[in-house]
Amino acid sequence: MEMQPGQMAYDRASTVFSPDGRLFQVEYALQAIQMGGTAVAVTYDTGIVFVAFRNLPVSSLAEAGSIEKSFAIDAGLGCVTAGLIADSRVLVEFLRVEAQRHRITYGESAPYSLLSHALGTLLQQYTQFGGTRPFAVSLLLGGFHGSTPGLVELDPSGATIGWRAYAIGRNRRAVADFLEEKIPDHLNEDSAFKLAVQAVAEGSPTPFAPEALDVATLEPETELRRLPAAEVARRVQGLPFIGTPDRKASRS
Repeated sequence: MEMQPGQMAYDRASTVFSPDGRLFQVEYALQAIQMGGTAVAVTYDTGIVFVAFRNLPVSSLAEAGSIEKSFAIDAGLGCVTAGLIADSRVLVEFLRVEAQRHRITYGESAPYSLLSHALGTLLQQYTQFGGTRPFAVSLLLGGFHGSTPGLVELDPSGATIGWRAYAIGRNRRAVADFLEEKIPDHLNEDSAFKLAVQAVAEGSPTPFAPEALDVATLEPETELRRLPAAEVARRVQGLPFIGTPDRKASRS
């Protein structure tokens, strides 16, 4: 991010606006998210696919599967995150508690739109009071209205926007443009999976192994299902944009 004249006088706290109406701490949080891996969510006719890139541990002693980017919230509710993993766990825990509070009170699964507004309010509060910093996390929350899947994007400012498919994290604008260009009117689970994986590959500057993908699917009234590494490797086998140095050339 380029330093603007006079910026240093206004970037010390998230509660101080610059003369042109910007909150620099929020912009810094968005910049931190851009340093993380790309995460994508795509809705299909009966569900949602979440795919996120995760940096594999350098040490052979580490377990790649312990790095989670997709999270179950409740039956028919799940999310994928990009940014600081520690921050994302706090927000996921908030969503889980809110979902259980709604279930205990009303005897039903919480609407994903209601949860997104509650989380958006929390995120916004961390831009409004001194002594705090914005969460360096963007999040795609998925759920269902009846049997119709839906997505809501939340960023550190607390803004909430609904999407059919969207990307967060590294190169999100280019990946979102790719999704907008490629997504058809109707998708099944397999075509949504391939589109989401291809979109994540579009956001990666280099090829990567299938183990770098955190993939999960969500169906109505069921828990989020994270695909085992072996299943992900099998399903991406033969795709030209995974693990191939000339993947971009091979797609053209």
